[in-house]
Amino acid sequence: MLSGSSVKAVVFDWDLTLWNSWDVHLWLMQRTAAVLGTPMPTATAVSQEFHRPFYDHLRLFFGPDRERILKVYFDLYEEIVAEKGHLFQGIPEVLQAVKDRGYLVGVFSDKRQVFGATELELTGIDHLIDCNLFLFDGRPYKPDPQGLLHVLDTLNVAPSDTLYIGDSYQDVECAHRAGAKSAAALWASTNEDLVLARQPHYCLERVEQILEALDS
Repeated sequence: MLSGSSVKAVVFDWDLTLWNSWDVHLWLMQRTAAVLGTPMPTATAVSQEFHRPFYDHLRLFFGPDRERILKVYFDLYEEIVAEKGHLFQGIPEVLQAVKDRGYLVGVFSDKRQVFGATELELTGIDHLIDCNLFLFDGRPYKPDPQGLLHVLDTLNVAPSDTLYIGDSYQDVECAHRAGAKSAAALWASTNEDLVLARQPHYCLERVEQILEALDS
């Protein structure tokens, strides 16, 4: 728990931490395969490779024709995101409570900006976010801490005063490299063993445990 700590900011990963991207992504992967005429990826296979950077992930399943693959995937995404995409249950209430307790709130994600900005707007929680940083060309992927440190600089908060919450081992390692506290969001993690092997400071099984940690 965070008793006696100086946490001033709580920064969240996006996919599988705040935003339940799994159902959308699996549907998109399988529909993309159907359109392209490639083998249908199973849920298990997609889950095992979910940690890869987005373009690498698509190339693994669909091959090197990036332009065609992206057009199919993006077109399908625009059709379905508003219908299938959603936050995890309890997230809006928890974020509001975090803000009410006086913490700054950030989002730092490896999701491409074109997707992340759309999803954040759809959720209606953007007024609760003090700073968000999604992936753009030239920004390194996690666990490189550069992006997280940029968010903290924008918030004017030291890494030691920050709790970074994410579902992946890259999130935990990124927090460690930045000098921030780390919390594993295990409510939707696709590879819990890898996450726990990075020894996060806190392990959260349920969304509500964010508040339990901060209120301790």
